[in-house]
Amino acid sequence: MNKPSNYENVSIGEFTPVAPGGHHLIIRKVDGLKPGAYHYLPMDHQLEFLHEIENLDETVNESLCGQSWAAKANVLFYWSMVPYRAEWRYGIYAHRVALMDAGHMAENLYLACTGIGLGCCAIGAFQDELCNKMLTLDGEEEFALYVVPVGTVRSCDKAEEQSFYKFVEEEGL
Repeated sequence: MNKPSNYENVSIGEFTPVAPGGHHLIIRKVDGLKPGAYHYLPMDHQLEFLHEIENLDETVNESLCGQSWAAKANVLFYWSMVPYRAEWRYGIYAHRVALMDAGHMAENLYLACTGIGLGCCAIGAFQDELCNKMLTLDGEEEFALYVVPVGTVRSCDKAEEQSFYKFVEEEGL
């Protein structure tokens, strides 16, 4: 089991129902990048600009079910699922593999964000049809599965967040 992986993330059985090719980004405020929808090309380690999004802030907010805090992120990572990549092997349990893969990717993103002082928060509440449309996915053969907004955390929010999690420290968790 010492062979190197051909993929950028851990994948259950390396069937990658979520990746490669399932990495999409909505860029809002990133130096050097035009706001809009992007697709990550893992084999080339490049971003492919897909298109601009009309009324970007409003559209993103609506796509995230009005979670305005998340819609303010500098960049939003969306992972999509291509079901047949796991269904042929796992049948009706393919969703388990996809969810585990998405969790692994989110964990890696959390670690990377923490390491460079950014905030992120994985969310599952989003408008499927609108997200699929923004990312130019058909919603059947490939569809949005997970969203992780990433951005800077305002200093005024850091104290509030730390007090929110104080119970973890108090409980020794």
